[in-house]
Amino acid sequence: MKSRIVWADPVRDLALSLPLKDQQEIYSKVAPLAYFPHMYPVRSKSRRFRRHRCFFTRKWLVYYRVVDNIVYIRGLWPARIP
Repeated sequence: MKSRIVWADPVRDLALSLPLKDQQEIYSKVAPLAYFPHMYPVRSKSRRFRRHRCFFTRKWLVYYRVVDNIVYIRGLWPARIP
């Protein structure tokens, strides 16, 4: 069954402001979540995104949560602080 992917408005705006290469990398990893929403492990020890799932792209950590049949993209966090 295909899940629906819902982006939080500020997260979507941030993703759209990123360079095209970063956008493509993030969207290429978000697309399979519609079919496999539980493919990444739940992070239990995070301060801000406890009980969220997370995956890593080249420069960003993408946090999301699965509720029923909906994948909520909740956060983009820089993987490295310059």
